[in-house]
Amino acid sequence: MRLFLIREKNRYFELRILEFNQNNHLQFKDSKSKMFAYPIYLLLRTFSFFVNLLPEGFALWIGRQMGNVMYWLDIEHRRVALGNLRIAFGQEKSIREMRFIAKKNFQNLGMMAVEFFRIPHMDLESYQKKVEAEGVEEALKVLEEKKGALLLVGHFGNWELMAMMAKVIQKPILVIAKPIKNNRWLERWFIESREGIGLQLIPPENATPKVIQALSQNMVVGIMFDQRGKRSKGIWADFFGRKVPTTPGLAVMALKSGAPVLPVFMIREGFGKHRLIVRDPLKLIHTGDFRQDVEANTQLFNQVLESIIREYPEQWLWIHRRFERKPRRR
Repeated sequence: MRLFLIREKNRYFELRILEFNQNNHLQFKDSKSKMFAYPIYLLLRTFSFFVNLLPEGFALWIGRQMGNVMYWLDIEHRRVALGNLRIAFGQEKSIREMRFIAKKNFQNLGMMAVEFFRIPHMDLESYQKKVEAEGVEEALKVLEEKKGALLLVGHFGNWELMAMMAKVIQKPILVIAKPIKNNRWLERWFIESREGIGLQLIPPENATPKVIQALSQNMVVGIMFDQRGKRSKGIWADFFGRKVPTTPGLAVMALKSGAPVLPVFMIREGFGKHRLIVRDPLKLIHTGDFRQDVEANTQLFNQVLESIIREYPEQWLWIHRRFERKPRRR
């Protein structure tokens, strides 16, 4: 989702200050010139300072209006969102209902952009007043088995707030995060902010052995699973009745480590309130054929995601091109 654009004459610099990517959450996207890197950093630091001075309710109101504005101005992502909704719900919902979902989705993203900069200043008491946790203590009893835990995470509600789970369980959470290669100031700031909350970040390159090692040390690892996998390496699994390339990484990690997989979702409930849902460990499929098990469990994870999306359709990241744009070669 583009929050800022700089235009020169008849072309865009494609300056995407906050954009969502497959491995991380909020990402600085490459611009045509690196000369903007430090000014962008200063702009976001100023924005962060500003929204942290405001009362939370007013700051969130501003965020929601940002979402409304972007719904009308960001034609590309609005088109993507409505196209995805037609694929998922075209036979179930009216055009008016799908437009309503898309607009609510943009509003959620605008509020999340504000909340993102307020999270590092949030203490545990404030978090617990804001977020109602459901199933955390029961689900994390799996750590008694000393195999660690894998969290199946999706881009729901304000997923960045899930990072505060580390403070709730008083245990660091390992996450795979793509570096911000074109802005070292933002990269350092974001890393410091997330590590201050209790996250441990590793890059996506060769992440699987690092994750398996962390699980052997009984760590908790969060995996963003709901983005499009690479055509050449992904598993083609069903998602809303369509085959989509899906990353097999979570299934591979779970099968190799023996760690339980717990679905975790952060749902926005009203204005400034959230509900953290931690579900019981999934019953993984074991047939004795590793490749078949990877495919079957990847499909299982897609089914879990689809079920929560159907329950809270306005909360998911519809602006991402989850569905394949080109037909697969046979």
